[in-house]
Amino acid sequence: MVLTAYGKTSGFVCRNEDKKEGMCKDYRVRFPLCLLFCQLSLCWTEWFDRDNPSGSGDWELLSDLRKENPGKICETPQYYNPTQGFVCRNEDQTFKKCWDYEVRFGCC
Repeated sequence: MVLTAYGKTSGFVCRNEDKKEGMCKDYRVRFPLCLLFCQLSLCWTEWFDRDNPSGSGDWELLSDLRKENPGKICETPQYYNPTQGFVCRNEDQTFKKCWDYEVRFGCC
């Protein structure tokens, strides 16, 4: 069998004229829609920076970001530690000080 196209962006193509004998079968194709949608449209949120690196570090927690930015972060983020957000702890750094980080989330 010769496949003309197959992949996440092109789908699946079987052309009868490319087969040595017979016709293409009735194939089924399944795509992970959320993943495909995100890759094609780059559905990222804006960048968020709610904390400055002081005290114990820079805490860009998803729970806090949602409270401070209602409706701006999807219900089920897909990227950048989607269940928690981002944490930089001063004590874990070589020079005992975090940079001022920003975070964004991939959404479908």
